Amino acid sequence: MRIITLTTDFGNSEYVGAVKGVIYSICRNVLIVDITHNIRKFDVLHAYYVLLSTHKYFPKGTIHLAVVDPGVGTERKAVVIYTDDYIFIGPDNGIFSFIENPKEIYEIEIPEDASKTFHARDVFAPTAAKIACNLKLNLKKLDTFKKLDLKPKIIGNRIAGKILCVDDFGNIITNIPNEMIDADFGDVIEVKIDNRAFKMRFVETYGRAEKGELICLIGSGGFLEISVNQGDASKVLGIKGGENIEVFNIYNKG
Repeated sequence: MRIITLTTDFGNSEYVGAVKGVIYSICRNVLIVDITHNIRKFDVLHAYYVLLSTHKYFPKGTIHLAVVDPGVGTERKAVVIYTDDYIFIGPDNGIFSFIENPKEIYEIEIPEDASKTFHARDVFAPTAAKIACNLKLNLKKLDTFKKLDLKPKIIGNRIAGKILCVDDFGNIITNIPNEMIDADFGDVIEVKIDNRAFKMRFVETYGRAEKGELICLIGSGGFLEISVNQGDASKVLGIKGGENIEVFNIYNKG
C-alpha cells in the first residue's frame, strides 16, 4: 500500500476532505497521512521547513503532496519531482527547495476544467492518486524546478540567515544549521532580527533554562532556534517568519 502525505495551509476546513475524497475516488489502496494542515497561510518558507524536517521519516516510495500555493491559477507550474526515495507533488514555487539531486522532474498539464483556485483538488490530488495506483499520466519532462536561496552566509564576524517559521509552541526556527554555531552550552549569543538586538544563552535543551527565559538552542531539525522556556518566543519578540536574522559575537561563559 502506497502512502500519500498531505502538507497544506488549509487548516480545519472542508478543502482537506475534498482532496482526500478525490484521491480515494481514483485509488482506494492508499494510506493518507496528514503531516499538517496548519502551515501559516500562504507561507512557502514554513511549508519548506516542515517538508524538509519530516519527509525523511517516511518509508521509501512515499508520495509527498504539498500545497501552499499563493500563485494558484497563475503561470506558476505544477510539478512532480522524483528522488531516489520519494515523490514530491505540488506547486513550483520554492516549496521543494531542499531537494538536492532529483532524478526526474515533470510538469503536470492543468486540465481545462480545473478550478482556477483549487489545484490541490483538481490537479495535485488526481496526480498523486494516479501515481500511487500506476495509472496513466500526462506529464511533460522538465530540466529544473524553482529553488529559493536559503543557505545562510558567513559575512565577517556574523552569520546572516533567515527565520523560516514559527512552530506551534512559538519557537523561532532559523535556517542556520548546527555546524555553523561554534558555541558551548552556557555561552551567550548576540542576535539581530531586522536590526533589533538580543542576547541569550545557548543551551542544550529547554529544561536547562529558567521558566520564561529567552534562549537559543539547536532544535530537533538541526537548526538554530530561539525559544522561551515554557513560553512563546514569537510573541515575546514579535516574530511571524521570513525575517532576516544575524548571529554575532559569542560570549564564553567562563
